This record gives sequence, C-alpha cells and structure tokens, in this order.
Amino acid sequence: MKVKEKISYYSTREILLKISLFVITYIILCVLIIVLPYEIQDSDSQVYSYIGHQLASTPLIKWCAPVWKGHNNNPGYFQDHPPGMFWITALFVRGGVPEQSAALCANFLYILLSLYFLYRLASYFGGSILGWGAVFGFIFTPIFLQYLIRANHEHPSNLAVIAGLYAFVRSEESWRYKALFVIALIFAVFTKGLIALILIMLALLYWVLFFRNIRNLLFILFASLLTVGIMYLFELWYQNITYGVSFWQNYIYFHGGKVIEAGFNPLNKIINFFWYLSRAIWFSAPWVFFVFYWIYKSKKENIPFLKDKLFKLCLFGAALIIFWFSLSDRKADRYIFSAYCFLVITGILILFTITPKIIQFLQKRKKLLPVYLSAILIIFTLIRIFFHTYFHRFIRFWPG
Repeated sequence: MKVKEKISYYSTREILLKISLFVITYIILCVLIIVLPYEIQDSDSQVYSYIGHQLASTPLIKWCAPVWKGHNNNPGYFQDHPPGMFWITALFVRGGVPEQSAALCANFLYILLSLYFLYRLASYFGGSILGWGAVFGFIFTPIFLQYLIRANHEHPSNLAVIAGLYAFVRSEESWRYKALFVIALIFAVFTKGLIALILIMLALLYWVLFFRNIRNLLFILFASLLTVGIMYLFELWYQNITYGVSFWQNYIYFHGGKVIEAGFNPLNKIINFFWYLSRAIWFSAPWVFFVFYWIYKSKKENIPFLKDKLFKLCLFGAALIIFWFSLSDRKADRYIFSAYCFLVITGILILFTITPKIIQFLQKRKKLLPVYLSAILIIFTLIRIFFHTYFHRFIRFWPG
C-alpha cells in the first residue's frame, strides 16, 4: 500500500501564500457566521457559548471557576468539564468578536488547525497528496458537515488528539515535537479532561506497534506526570478562588459516578460497541467502505492488508477509541470524533492504492488544492447556515 511521493520543499513565497489563504479563509468564515442569521440551537453549544461570553466580563483571576445556570436551574460553578474552551471564547469576546458568535469563530479555528494536523499526519507517512486526500476525504463526510458549526467539544478535542498523535509520531526527531505533544496533552485535559486519556492510549498504541523502546515510554510517562502537575496547580488556583471547592474531585465524581451507578453489564457494553461501530461506518462514509472492500480482497487473494504503518495506526486507533467509549453507557456520535478521521485516512489509503489515477489527478492540481479547500469550506458553511436558518434545525444525518 505505497502512495509515497518525492518530498517537495516549498519556497518561502509558497508558504506565505498558504498562510495568507489560511488566514483569509478563516476571516471569511467568521464574517459569514457573524453577519448571516445563525442562531445556536443545540443545547450544549448554547450553554458553552453562554459560559464563554459571560467569562469575558469576569476578572482573569476568576477564569478558573466559571459559573452557569446549572443542571435543573441550580446555579453554581460549572464542573462538567474543565474551562479551557471557555477561555478561548472569552478571549475572542474581549478581542471584539460579538458575544453570540465568539464560540463559533473559535470553533472554525479548531477546525482549520485540525485539518492542518490531519494533513501533516497523513503526509508524513504517505506524502503531501495523501495528506490532501485525507483532508478532502474528511470534509466530504456526514460527520464533518453535521458538526461544522458548533460550540461543543468535538473539534477542540479532535485537534488535541490529531496534533498530539502527529507530534508523538515525530517525537524522536526534535524537542519541538516533544513540546507539541505535551502542549496537546495539556490542551486535551483543559478542553475535555478525560479525552487526554485517549491521546495517551494512542501514543502507547504507536509505541507498542513501532517504537518499543524505553526512551519513548519514559517520555509518555514524563509528559503525563507534567500534565498532572499542571492539573495540580490548576486545582490550587481553583480552590483559592472558590474557597476550598475541589474541581477535579467533583469532575471525576460527576463523570465516574454515572459510570459506577450504571454498573457493569457485559451485554450493554457489546451493544454500545456495535452502536458506535454503526456510527463509525455511517459518519465516515463513503471512505470507510473501501476498508471493507480491501479486507474482502485481501482474504480472497491472500494479500496482507496490515503492512502499511499509517493504515495499521489509524485502523487500530479507531478501534481503540470505539472500544474505550463502549465501556460507558453514555453515548453520543461526537465522543468518537477522532475515530472518524482515522477511518477516513484508511479509506483514502486504500482508494489511492486501487485507483492510482486519482493520485495523478491530484498531483496535476497540487498548487490549487489549498484554493479548492478554501472554496469548499466557504460553500459548505453557507449551505449549513441556509439549512439551519430555513429548516429550523442543524443538519442531521442520523435520526434521533
């Protein structure tokens, strides 16, 4: 399954043009969501947007402990998730972005950065054309369009996972990648807490599959301990502001308590697994279907289909994420968001393998691919706003 190409080194001018296009695209997306009539309707996004813009008017020293209306209208400290995502929304508001749009503008930033690191991850293993294939493949999935305009955790969490995994893959090359992995891990913790465990497990998966040395294992341990240290400092800050209230204790109790209360029923976990598997297949369509085709072809023609490193990493990584969230009886499509990215990469890998003409097609248009991506994102955003405004509901590709 070889799709590699010769490494090309971009000139300074090309890099500056791509950065400029990135910035221009981001500004256009933000302008669209500010100017056009878009109203957040899903309850989680409403809550998180509200908390973020309320935090903007709060002194910085109190940003560790945002308050909200509470469950069942019992106001108090928000302890369902760490406040990192709200800090970024609050910074946008303080920077002049309208309150009702700040969280959505932050969301576009997470999306663009996630696409960048998705490109870097795929292109590291298979060249820039595979990187572009992964990016275009992902934006042409039901999950991307459905969650394009939100103020929830899926995009910042996905950014932390994809960026962190890419950094760990290259951690032996430079201290900069080690630093990026630590930053991604800390960002994961302060975005959605326990999602950091997914990044650690993916790093351990890559270590088991490819590194298998003490040095990299110790680095994972060091990064984890450093993150725990940052969490402890946050806890001290939080208790100082709230007069002794513990954030992490209440956070773990909130999430862990529900898991314990539900009990452990093996049948439920099996049902959960197939529930997530059905979501993974549907929301990663059509690219995931190439995985089934390749498995069938491999068995029929006795072709080993797990030789490619990226294919193995993404397939096992997606399975790991699905299995992990199957252990909890709380289910949501967005919980396995990064698994969709990994399955798209596996599907694109196989598509390129069985249809090499696609690689040639993209290679001839390589310089224009960033422009095409920018145009598609803008068009998709306009479509999303139109459906949301005139059909009174964000686009949904799954009943419920």
